[in-house]
Amino acid sequence: MAGIKFEIRGAKELEAMLKDLGPKIATRLGRKAVRAGARPIVKEAKRLVPRRTGQLRRSITAVSPKATRQDEVMVLIGFKPPVSRRAHLTEYGTSKHGARPFMRPAMDAKAGEALTVMAETMASGILREEWKQALSFMAEEDEEIDFGGE
Repeated sequence: MAGIKFEIRGAKELEAMLKDLGPKIATRLGRKAVRAGARPIVKEAKRLVPRRTGQLRRSITAVSPKATRQDEVMVLIGFKPPVSRRAHLTEYGTSKHGARPFMRPAMDAKAGEALTVMAETMASGILREEWKQALSFMAEEDEEIDFGGE
């Protein structure tokens, strides 16, 4: 798997909202956002990979390993076996064949889009969770919920 690590340190307001939602929900939203951010990179890598048999293209994937710490969320972009044993030869080349990079260019080209997708996913997830909590609170208080309809 590629050894590229993104660390996002953000606005204090975002952190406060995530803390208010609780660690379980915050971790779930973080995982969802990171997986969504990996999609454009995987798609671009599949577009850029040289095709001979198509095995290498089909093997490109993103996986979310179990976190070792609760505040850590990651996704690994790489290859499924058995292609994973030779993918680096295409990316970096050999003494007999030149390099045909596709992973690094995909990361470089789509890193900004990945961060944007992650931020949008996180923001919509926070809004959805806040809305759920508001509805739950209103239901507990036996307040009438008016959605603007007739």
